[in-house]
Amino acid sequence: MTGQVESATIHNVLNVEENRCSFLIENISDIFYILNSDGVIDYISPQISKFGLDSQKMHQTYFLKYINSSDREILASGFRKMITDRTPFDTLLRVLDQNGEEHWIENHAEFQKAANGKNSRIIGIMKDVTEQISMEKELQKLRDNSNEKLEVRNAELISSNEELKKENEELKKSGERVTGLSQFQQTVIENADIWLDVLNKDVEVVIWNNAAERISGYSRDEVVGSTRIWEKLYPDEEYREEVFSTIARIIEEGLEVSDLETIITRKDGESRVVSWNYKKLLNTKGENIGTIGIGNDITKRKEAEEMQIKHVHFLQELIDAIPAPICYKDKEGAYLGCNMAFENFSGVRKEDMIGKLASELHVDELIGEPDHTDMELIETGGTRTYEKEVTYASDQKKHNILVNKSVFTDIKGNVLGVISVLLDITERVRSEMILKDYAEQLEHSNELKDIFTDIMRHDLLNHANVVNGFAYMLLEMEKDEKKISKLENIETSNRKLMELIESAASFAKFETIEDIKFESIELSGMLKDVSKNFHYQANQKKVVIEYPEQGTYNALANPMIEEVFANLISNAIKYGPDNSKVIVDILDKDQEWKVTVTDFGEGIPDEEKSLVFDRFKRLEKGSVKGTGLGLAIVKRIVDLHGGSLSVEDNSESNGTIFGVTFRKA
Repeated sequence: MTGQVESATIHNVLNVEENRCSFLIENISDIFYILNSDGVIDYISPQISKFGLDSQKMHQTYFLKYINSSDREILASGFRKMITDRTPFDTLLRVLDQNGEEHWIENHAEFQKAANGKNSRIIGIMKDVTEQISMEKELQKLRDNSNEKLEVRNAELISSNEELKKENEELKKSGERVTGLSQFQQTVIENADIWLDVLNKDVEVVIWNNAAERISGYSRDEVVGSTRIWEKLYPDEEYREEVFSTIARIIEEGLEVSDLETIITRKDGESRVVSWNYKKLLNTKGENIGTIGIGNDITKRKEAEEMQIKHVHFLQELIDAIPAPICYKDKEGAYLGCNMAFENFSGVRKEDMIGKLASELHVDELIGEPDHTDMELIETGGTRTYEKEVTYASDQKKHNILVNKSVFTDIKGNVLGVISVLLDITERVRSEMILKDYAEQLEHSNELKDIFTDIMRHDLLNHANVVNGFAYMLLEMEKDEKKISKLENIETSNRKLMELIESAASFAKFETIEDIKFESIELSGMLKDVSKNFHYQANQKKVVIEYPEQGTYNALANPMIEEVFANLISNAIKYGPDNSKVIVDILDKDQEWKVTVTDFGEGIPDEEKSLVFDRFKRLEKGSVKGTGLGLAIVKRIVDLHGGSLSVEDNSESNGTIFGVTFRKA
């Protein structure tokens, strides 16, 4: 009878242990397995299904079959050494899923001693670190480039509850199977990468696994059997009482808590954020004996979230500082946000705008394009720009705006939505209208100027020629000296009038020219040809014209430069004294030729040198009169050639040196 009771007790204990172990295995993401000494799978936990593999079908198959071929020999060698040396074996390997894709796995294996003293089986834990590695890369990328959007994968919080029996001595007496299950259970607890602690009803620590030691910095020897750890983890009394009140409700009321975040202080003083799942712990009689807590260190995730929040806040502050209205929508057309300028423009607060379609707010009616154009932009990519006249909600006035739309993407180039920037171009449009009116008026003025120039050149000049002809005839016929003097005054004044008409017509012609054609012109020959036209005036004043040395001086110019030389030589003769000379020279200035005309007259004061090329700015030179347009014509022609002008004193004597430059051909 006693044997039957003991047998029943053992079976009961076995069943309890199996249930506990199954509960623990099925609620932790790590994959557990048991192999016989030949490497055949006796058991593998259902979590293997995350790789598309069936744990039932894997039963009694070779474990190495599912390992990447490059890792099989390493794993087989490790297993052999483990069986021989009876030491645990850790390695990083790759597992193939049903599609042949690789997953990185951290593997920990230990041998289990059988009753006969041989290594009868291998107990192992596999943890998928593929996502962890990917997350670490993402976090590193986030730290390296804070202007990129932060993408942080939240680690899956593993919710697992387990029941542990205090009476370890009874488990040890339950036989080989109970011992094996206890060893397996202990391996799971100690090597899981999550903080696992078990508290009794007095909140004393009963179990404190390796992850708890690593995250908190306190060893199990410092913690187990005491409540003092809570004062160290939560030094602030008020905060500690808040955490304890939650744990007390779990124990007393049988509550279950998920995703409870607390901030602990490690032994080294560093703060860590831990996310907890708590559940009450029952014994075999269903009595509440404490609580089991599973914690996940989410400090890095919280830091990334905080960085992301700061980055988003900075971007919002940045776009709020931009005076142009800006808004952005997702691919479905719902508003994601805007800046303050867009709120003023639309009259809609950002809080009332986010999450709503543009059609609901009628904002796109202001911008001037319906929703479907954004959809087309998302499909085709690129940008879209157009102008529109709108009424601002802020001042109820019409404004001209330039709308710029463009798609925005994530760091992988996937289109996320459309961003719109509105530029107020009211002043630009107004200025363009003013310029257009001015251009039309200017064009009309130019037409009037051309008409006036034609009148001067033809009608006025014809009449002046008639007056000049009659004056010449009367001078030939008249013998009276007084009348002859008066007729000569008439002829001189008329000749000045004809010169003025010619100069004004020439200046008007050159003023309207913007582009000229260039050709190669030999300057020395042109200067001599121009000078011949002034031999009569030079002979009257007994002025000698000196020419440059023999040579070839080819310049890239337009034939109109003949007008430049004519004006400069004419002025030199006109304003120079009798019985003097005019020196015409050509100087080599690297990429240019500089033509100088030197006279020996009274010279030009320094304060008036800058005025001589202005229209109608003419210096008084005794009885010599001029139109005041000759040097203005010179300046215009030289400007059209991209050359330069100079006025200098004649260092050898009195007089002035005028210089102009032209590019070499």
